[in-house]
Amino acid sequence: MAISRRKFIEIMGGGTIAAATLSTMTFLSTRTPHKGLAPWKLAGSYDEPRRRALSFAILAPNPHNRQPWLVDLSQDDKIVLYADTQRLLPHTEPFNRQITIGLGCFLKLLRMAAAKEGYLVSIDEFPQGFDKNHLDKRPVASMTFVKNASVQKDPLFSYVLSRRSLKEPFDLSRNVPNNVLSDLEHEAQKGVSIATTNDAGTVAKLRDLTHKALAIEIETLAPTQKVLICFVSASQKSTPNLMALILVAPCLIA
Repeated sequence: MAISRRKFIEIMGGGTIAAATLSTMTFLSTRTPHKGLAPWKLAGSYDEPRRRALSFAILAPNPHNRQPWLVDLSQDDKIVLYADTQRLLPHTEPFNRQITIGLGCFLKLLRMAAAKEGYLVSIDEFPQGFDKNHLDKRPVASMTFVKNASVQKDPLFSYVLSRRSLKEPFDLSRNVPNNVLSDLEHEAQKGVSIATTNDAGTVAKLRDLTHKALAIEIETLAPTQKVLICFVSASQKSTPNLMALILVAPCLIA
């Protein structure tokens, strides 16, 4: 069956978690991003286990907050995840690396939320294969929900709703405590390695590399225009303050 004919729930930006027509938010009079904050307030409010887990998964961090996911709930106890190819960033990252990481964050949050409710989620990644150069319309993952009272719960799940994007400058005169770095390294799972350092020389090289990469992105016209369009569009739906909550918020639409 063609994807366009599937019974989809689309997870997109700029709305509330509801199966209804979304009204325009009059933020100029209130300056409070009610639409942008709604998903955090309503997370976990669904009765059906898959939808309840999805209401947390859509809060996952993702590049430029593009919300690049589509899910199919037409099969019982199963979710099929697709990348929304209309929300990719061909100029900023032509190989979809950041988008793929964002989809991985989505899967992680979904599994954490399901485990909290006593469900084990098995994930079959790219069940129909993948193109090594870019994401396409094939499934990113197929997930099966199974009730399991002994499923291990992730202690980090209790912090999901507290996650925020920091807009304040970092204190570069202070190192991250070594015990914190050690804790982060021990969080690596399923063959993923995490490396940290407080070595002054290495940190300086990484900062310089980061600055140069940002300069290339900002000074390249096409990706900069794309990002600005995303920011302006999002600010109209969330808050007029571009230095605060400037990005499109997630939404669950039936």
